[in-house]
Order: sequence, then structure tokens, then C-alpha cells
Amino acid sequence: MIQIQENIPKTVIIGAGGFIGRHFLNAYRQTYSDLAGTTRAELDLLNPDIRSLRLSENNYKEALILAAIPNIDRCELEKELSKKVNVTGTLQLIRQLTDEGIKPVFTSSDYVFGSNAGNYRDDSPLCPNTEYGRQKAEVESKIGEITKGNHLIIRLSKVYSHVKGDGSLIDAMASALAQGKTVRAAYDQVFCPACIDDVIEVTGILQGDGITGAVNLCPSKVVSRYDIAMALAEKMGIDAAHIEKISLDDMGFRVKRPKNTSMSNVRLTGLANDAFIDIYESVGIVARNWRK
Repeated sequence: MIQIQENIPKTVIIGAGGFIGRHFLNAYRQTYSDLAGTTRAELDLLNPDIRSLRLSENNYKEALILAAIPNIDRCELEKELSKKVNVTGTLQLIRQLTDEGIKPVFTSSDYVFGSNAGNYRDDSPLCPNTEYGRQKAEVESKIGEITKGNHLIIRLSKVYSHVKGDGSLIDAMASALAQGKTVRAAYDQVFCPACIDDVIEVTGILQGDGITGAVNLCPSKVVSRYDIAMALAEKMGIDAAHIEKISLDDMGFRVKRPKNTSMSNVRLTGLANDAFIDIYESVGIVARNWRK
């Protein structure tokens, strides 16, 4: 079971219907059984209005903002709509929360970095090269003025779980291999994936300690999709011939992705930099799920 900080402030989960949001809601309810989580039907970022949530009345202190249009290609193809949700509506939500005395915890992305330099620090200049990344970066650049600095930005890389069948990063590969399929994995896409359990625990630590500003919330280990796939095949006892080593350029995405979004977790040093499970230990856990 995920261990949540006892001093975590009561936090409404905005976007509780998604993969990350569901996990946060379930975990934070260990501390606050009446904790609320909103879905798109309950809080539409095209026209956000938090009054019906009665946050102050119910003693909420913070709001975790997970709601967004996260699909990279969709953001590029539907720039106007995605910007209304990911930027305009999100900033309106942040203003409403701030006016009510609720500290926003904004979930950003490693896609705010797109120069392929890698090893981006918490305070590295933002350099997005996708529409999705630009939208996240715009919110990051404007949130401070709205909140007068009373906010937290958590930047995530790819987030996965150990749950069999949930289709997250490692599980999706394991499912394909278990069915005898070939997994195409890019050797030149490197990043710092994190287990959802660790993301939740570290976020709770940051909230409990009252941390503000931007934090790269990720482990320090940098891996490629190919590294993960090869390790998984070995753990599952499957011939490595089922792993096709490709370039990210071969994936046929409509929108060109950055190849190196690895982030250093400098601000977590001394707080929670050692809280993350090693990616290869996670590979072993998921492999055992599918070997059964």
C-alpha cells in the first residue's frame, strides 16, 4: 500500500477519471475518506467553475490539476481546442483556486523540454518543440504571476504501474510479448519513467513540506524504450528476436517527438530522490505478472 504523508493537506483531484488521477484519488482517500475528485463531466476546462465543489467550506487546501488533453498528435491537429483546455481553461481554473485560497499543484511534463540536450534541471530554460509541450510551458510561465508564487509544478515523464492489464508502459510491452507479438522499441528515445506509486508518495512529500515552484518529479536513471523492452524479454524468457530495434523516427508519428527528455531531480535531493523504484526492478515485477 502506498504510504501517504500524515501532514498532506486536503487536496481535491481535478481530473480523477484518468490513469494518474484514479491512482491519486484512491491513495489520498487513505488520509481523507471524503476526498473529492472531478471528471470532465463534473468540471469542464472549457468553462471551469469551482463554486459547486465548495472547496473552502469542505476544508480543502490544495488542488492537484491533472485534467488536460494529453495526446501529442491531437494537440497539434486541434491546436485551438487543445489550447482552450490546456492553457486558457487551466489558467482560469488556477485563478479561481487562488482567489479561494487553494494552492494549485499543476502537473506538467518533460515535453516542456525539446532541444534533445537531456539532463534538464528543475530550473532549466523551457524549450518545447511540440504543441503539447508549448501549452504546458505557457501555463508554467504564467502560473507564478497568478498565484504570487504559492503553487507547485510537478513535471512528470512517462508514468507506469505494476498492475497487469492496465496498458501502461511496461505492461503494454509484456502483453504484446506474451501474445507472441513483436515489440518495436526506439533505442534513441530516452527518458526517466516513474512508477505511479512513487509519483504519489513523492508528491505527498512535496505537499506536506510546503514546497513551491517547479520540481522534476522523476528518478535519476535514464533509459530508452529499447532498454526496457530487452530487459523485459529476458525476464519473461522470450527470445530477443521479438524486440525490433528502431529509431523514434520510424514510428510514423504525425508530430515529431523530442528524443531526449531526461530530467535531473536536483530539487528532490534530500527530500525524496531515493524514493523511486529502479525501472529494472519494475520490469521484473511486470514480467512475473505475465509469466504466471
